[in-house]
Amino acid sequence: MYFPKNYFKENEPILKDLFLYLINQKINKRENLNKFIKKYLKDKKLKNNYLPKLWQLRFIYHRYFSNLKIDKKFLELLKVVSIRSLSGIVPLSVFTSPKNSCPFNCLYCSLNDNAPKSYFPDEAAVMRAIRGKYQPFWQTFDRLAQFYLSGHPIDKVEVIIQGGTFSFYEKKYRRWFVKKILDGLNTDVENIIKTGQESYFNSKNLNQAIKKNQIAKSRMVGLTIETRPDFINEEEILFLRNLGVTRVEIGVQTIDNKILKLVNRGHTVEAIIKATKLLREAGFKITYHLMPGLPGTNFEKDVWVLKEVFKNNNFKPDNLKFYPTQLVKNSPLVEWYYQGKFKPIDENYLIRLTEIFKKEIVPHWVRINRLVRDLTRNDLVIENFPSNFRQEIKEYLKRKDIHCPCIRCREIFDQKIAYPTNIKITQYQANNGEEFFIEIIDKKNKLLGYLRLRIPEFVLKKKNFFIKSLLGCSIIREIHILGQLVPFSKKEAVQHHGLGRQLIEKAIEISQKFNLKKIAVISAIGTRGYYQRLGFSLTDYGYMVKNI
Repeated sequence: MYFPKNYFKENEPILKDLFLYLINQKINKRENLNKFIKKYLKDKKLKNNYLPKLWQLRFIYHRYFSNLKIDKKFLELLKVVSIRSLSGIVPLSVFTSPKNSCPFNCLYCSLNDNAPKSYFPDEAAVMRAIRGKYQPFWQTFDRLAQFYLSGHPIDKVEVIIQGGTFSFYEKKYRRWFVKKILDGLNTDVENIIKTGQESYFNSKNLNQAIKKNQIAKSRMVGLTIETRPDFINEEEILFLRNLGVTRVEIGVQTIDNKILKLVNRGHTVEAIIKATKLLREAGFKITYHLMPGLPGTNFEKDVWVLKEVFKNNNFKPDNLKFYPTQLVKNSPLVEWYYQGKFKPIDENYLIRLTEIFKKEIVPHWVRINRLVRDLTRNDLVIENFPSNFRQEIKEYLKRKDIHCPCIRCREIFDQKIAYPTNIKITQYQANNGEEFFIEIIDKKNKLLGYLRLRIPEFVLKKKNFFIKSLLGCSIIREIHILGQLVPFSKKEAVQHHGLGRQLIEKAIEISQKFNLKKIAVISAIGTRGYYQRLGFSLTDYGYMVKNI
């Protein structure tokens, strides 16, 4: 019989009684809910002053009382971290094994037992991986169960594989790893929670797991991996596509060769340029990791890097993760610090840099995924800026009336659409191809959805390409409808308003202006059915192609 971890089954009778008590009260606010819970448990004399978590109450509802007519508003009060599914998907991080996670020894990188290189055992996502013994199936299953019990739909899941350099692991391990993630997604988590009957999916091979996920309840609508630019080549790209990878996060850090050499990075800017072009021509979405404050830099240099990344045709990533340099334990940089050879940047430095970036540099077609790493004080030699820096800079920019134009800052989230809506198209050059950012915005400039279309260089110049099914095609690199995640079976909220069709129609219209006869999309495994309904057909390496 299945029960979630940290459920404390011995308290189940009191939880049942508590749930029945709560649904008979008129509760309309979270703080009132907590008051009623404490009031009911006051005289129960439970061990360690036990106070149930909201997900435990949701478990009681799903396991025992889902047949009762219960006010949806009450169930909404039991929802945890509502922003999790407000970008149209739920993000699920899975960590690879700490063993042989990366062959390099960058100056700023930590090395810890029981964590992949550059990560720490006390980081929240790593702690979940450790509890699952770094097994991809259990990491996936437990996280899905946690999302479901927190009140989030788990239909559309964007998987992010983290931990060292993904491309350094053996191919056999990587195939197995993705297969087990898919097995976790293909398992009926909802039914196991409701019935307790443990029935886990175990495919024979990766292909069977992929085929099953196209019709599973929890579908992989995106697969992201982290790697180094010097590991990207044509063979690796084909392998990644066979796994279903749609986005690649590249550890760029900086675009200054002197600094890359100084920090013992082991590759040059030329490797970054080559990797970016190969990935973009193959239709991948690209995220850069950048590290302001590295040894050898200064404020002016860091500003230059940010400007050059989005001005220079060789770069222009779709997403960005800031990892400002921090003095982490067990890194060679600590010795430099004690020798007086390195001085970490402070909070004021980071505030000034972020303000310039958000006010003057970041294009509206970029999403800033992260501004600082989520490290604890135990991981740091000194804390040079707070871990909640994103919240602090948000308030700082608000006071100065500075509005960041990036995707994340313009998302609709759970707000109502202010009609009329409008389609806006931005054209720019990147890696010698033509990029089109097609977005649907409302009257208040809130972003409802967007599409990234590329006319590749090999198409413009009628050159050969190593992925034959893409010859003569424009490529949809990304399509994303924002707002509250809505299950495939429901038609409500911002999702399922036909926005995806509108964006694809506009992409086809633009492609026809280039006299192209076909359009391709780098489809995730779980979105293939959607594109098939729109007339696309599956080709080699998981691309969907349609004659136009």
